[in-house]
Amino acid sequence: MMTVRIAVALGLLGRLTTAAHAEDASCRAELAARKVAFKPASRPGIVDGVEVTGALGGVAFTSEDQPLVIDCSLAVSLDEAGRYLLALGLDQAGFVSAYSRRNVRNTDRPSKHSYGLAIDVSSFRGRELGALRVDGDFEQGLGGDVDCIGKPATQGGAVLKILQCQLVRSGLFHLVLTPDYDDAHHDHFHLEVKPWRERSTLRAAQPAIH
Repeated sequence: MMTVRIAVALGLLGRLTTAAHAEDASCRAELAARKVAFKPASRPGIVDGVEVTGALGGVAFTSEDQPLVIDCSLAVSLDEAGRYLLALGLDQAGFVSAYSRRNVRNTDRPSKHSYGLAIDVSSFRGRELGALRVDGDFEQGLGGDVDCIGKPATQGGAVLKILQCQLVRSGLFHLVLTPDYDDAHHDHFHLEVKPWRERSTLRAAQPAIH
């Protein structure tokens, strides 16, 4: 009887492993179909790690001290979200944190950064707009449930607020946290996704906000 149970357990494990590999392959196939330049990247905690070596949705994601290593699921969402940035005249995004093994602030719960499912973007740049920094250009406390944008006082503030509203309403991210959320996010946008296997569809739920 024990031998039968072990055999059944191994069979289930084999099917689960095969299913996980199929899900990983599905996400990477999606990334490849989008013509995103990437290579596999193995990191503790990341189910389907990739190192993105090119633009995502026409937007270059750069950092001063780290490559862009994230879960494939996040890479697909960023690639889809690129159209929102490009429509606002932004073709570069500077990130301060992507994959990082750490806990959520003041808790013992692992951050989604630990799984490659989150990225913190602190700045944006466009040819005509120049550089926009979240800590200097984002205007807090604007908008509401009906009027998301509100009345920004500056061009930079308007661009960042429109972008926030688009990313929140797009359905591409599980969480979009900005300086409006708390002091810990005073200088960046935190963009977080669910793992590929938990996502039923990849959708842009709302049209772009102009």
